[in-house]
Amino acid sequence: MATEFVHDAYILVLDGRVLEIFHRGNAESNRVHVAFLGVSVKPKGDRYKVQIGAGYDDQVLSGAWLTMDAAEFERFRSFIALAMAARDSAPNPVQ
Repeated sequence: MATEFVHDAYILVLDGRVLEIFHRGNAESNRVHVAFLGVSVKPKGDRYKVQIGAGYDDQVLSGAWLTMDAAEFERFRSFIALAMAARDSAPNPVQ
């Protein structure tokens, strides 16, 4: 069963071990296997800037930038914890 996180113009869908990022203004979506998932969080005053996409060498590539308040960030943390649990539950396919 897929799990969704909706924020502004974005819908993030976790379906098993694949995270898909949809944007209202874009006909395409980004798909990231959880083994390659990258997330960067930067507090900005009372808000958080979150970048989510493919992780590579401590960077987040492609994906999306989301800005959220504390309540939205807590919802995001609960959602992304599911992706991290899916990532950590199986061996990494890339050694």
